[in-house]
Amino acid sequence: ASVVLGYLDPDAFLGGKATLNRKAAEAACARLGDKLGIDTVHAAEGVHRVVNTQMAEGIRLATVRRGVDPRRFTLLGFGGAAGLQVTELARLINIKRVIVPRVASVLSAWGMLATELRFEAIRSHIDEMATLDVPALRALYRDLESQGRKRMGGWTDGPIESKLSAEMRYGEQVYEIDVPLDGIDMAAPDLPKRLKRAFEARHEELYTYYLDDQDPVLINARVTTIGTLPAPPDEPKASKGKPAASTGKRKVYLGKWMEAKAYPFGALASGQVIKGPAVIESETTTVLLRPGDTATTTPQRWLDIAIAD
Repeated sequence: ASVVLGYLDPDAFLGGKATLNRKAAEAACARLGDKLGIDTVHAAEGVHRVVNTQMAEGIRLATVRRGVDPRRFTLLGFGGAAGLQVTELARLINIKRVIVPRVASVLSAWGMLATELRFEAIRSHIDEMATLDVPALRALYRDLESQGRKRMGGWTDGPIESKLSAEMRYGEQVYEIDVPLDGIDMAAPDLPKRLKRAFEARHEELYTYYLDDQDPVLINARVTTIGTLPAPPDEPKASKGKPAASTGKRKVYLGKWMEAKAYPFGALASGQVIKGPAVIESETTTVLLRPGDTATTTPQRWLDIAIAD
């Protein structure tokens, strides 16, 4: 569909290392159009609308239906194909700003290299605060922490940190909440009281209340071991020199056929401004700017896109 609509240049895919079959793309959309009683172009446009609508609904499930207003956020486009959808997707959920990283196609892998290593060990220890077996609980946490540090030591020789938490609930509840135990002295003689206060603070934070006359029940003990990796090298910064020139124009379908300039993603200068309609291309991703959209290149050569009303 993206080939039929002109969003992808069949001869420039993977920087020209692969060629997309325009005739095959048109034939596939034509078959769909025949079944729906519409022409090839409108069938391709319909494919994009379905994809964008499905993704927009996924974002609504993760935000609006949980009481979060997506308009307060910036939309991050990652994945090689995201650049073709992200500006229209932002419109569907009324987001006014979009960021597309230069490394969009491998952002998940890049994130894995930039994040910390984590190992979680969890074990059941069901006990009420009034009858809590404190020595057994302390021994359990020591054992879980030892397991985590031993495992993490085989992965990294960098700093290692342990974070303790407990899954707890009131006796009548059918679900537990994870209670961070940061700052709690596990050797304190009044450990049960400290655990109760930590649970009440977390319960109030999540649900706006706690029950002062009820003791919580500890269900599971958890230790998260975190290993810090060396930070990946900074991305090369874009030059502040002469803005990159357009590499040409092509017809794209955005409700109607119109001309869009094409720009090389990797050659954009820091601060360069590109107005839609336009396509910004690299070997691994293509970003579509719709009419009125404005993309500004950051020093890291990411695209900061203002979505038109």
